[in-house]
Amino acid sequence: MNMTHVVHAFHFGTLPSLHKYYMLKRLHPMGLTKDWLDKLQEQRFYSLNPQHTHEHYLQVVRTTVQPLHGGRANSYDAYEYVAHSHTYISDQQPTAKFSYGLSPLQVVVKELPKHWYKFLTTTCAVIGGVFTVAGILDSMLYSTLSMARKVELGKQG
Repeated sequence: MNMTHVVHAFHFGTLPSLHKYYMLKRLHPMGLTKDWLDKLQEQRFYSLNPQHTHEHYLQVVRTTVQPLHGGRANSYDAYEYVAHSHTYISDQQPTAKFSYGLSPLQVVVKELPKHWYKFLTTTCAVIGGVFTVAGILDSMLYSTLSMARKVELGKQG
């Protein structure tokens, strides 16, 4: 029996609205890849032998994204999974088997407000860094010019 198959769509939970998709794209820690929701979408699995069995194991992790404004009503639960697929020759009836495991762990992405003092300390750090680099360049330039002046006057020993 030929178990060649195409997985057109395979996802867990509800699909996000356009607004929630952009929120996920902005807040997701790893960024959103093209296949973040449906890793098996449009994948083809071929049976070259009549006894080929295809097994797909999916590890599912729940990711909750909580934006800064809107509270729990505006949060979204996305179920992401990692697919492990393999094909082998079986002595029994060939099958296309899908099994999954729900992870006991949950990823919570929470947007936190930026406090004013973080902006202030970052600004001070940038200004301090600029002054430090300017001071180093000034002392290097001064040393080079004074050495060139001494060489010009013939006082270099």
